[in-house]
Amino acid sequence: MKKWIKRALTMINCLAFGIKYKKGLYIGLGSKIVGGGKIELGDNVKLMPQSMLVALGRNGHIEIGDFSEISMYSRIASVGFVKIGNHVLTGPHIFIADYNHEYRDPLKPVMHQGNRFVPKVDGSPNILIGDGTWIGTNVVIVGNVHIGKHCVIGANSVVTKDIPDYCVAVGQPAKVVRRYSFEKGEWVKVAPNPTHGAG
Repeated sequence: MKKWIKRALTMINCLAFGIKYKKGLYIGLGSKIVGGGKIELGDNVKLMPQSMLVALGRNGHIEIGDFSEISMYSRIASVGFVKIGNHVLTGPHIFIADYNHEYRDPLKPVMHQGNRFVPKVDGSPNILIGDGTWIGTNVVIVGNVHIGKHCVIGANSVVTKDIPDYCVAVGQPAKVVRRYSFEKGEWVKVAPNPTHGAG
């Protein structure tokens, strides 16, 4: 019965938000989708309760791959292109946006200055999160950022630069602290590198 109720709720949400229903899709109670025609959710995607997807303006576009799960109270917003791969898992309260508030004019309130956005000229995603990655609780990802596949982003981290495949990154701003060594068959510590940034 519970499974049937979830499916019915999801189908109602799909109709309300203009989302194409896919096999196993779940849109939780209280979730909101803006710009549904520009948002593509794969098979078995789970958008947990009270989450929000926002595709803004003419070019905003969001794709979430098969079997990925966006946890409760999370927000993903795009004025360009945000792409999340397959089997990506997030903790609650994450924030992902490919733009930020403009603030360059000190004589104008920030709320009246619009958004700062740098488009990709090659058409690639502004934000890309690779397959199999885990994004921890309260993580913030902003700007033009590519996070590799099978990465771990630690709780409360702020990601503003690229993270390579098979890495663990933590901090504000996030820095790589471990990388998986296929040669050794284990996660190994990465020596601190002040010029390394987040990736």
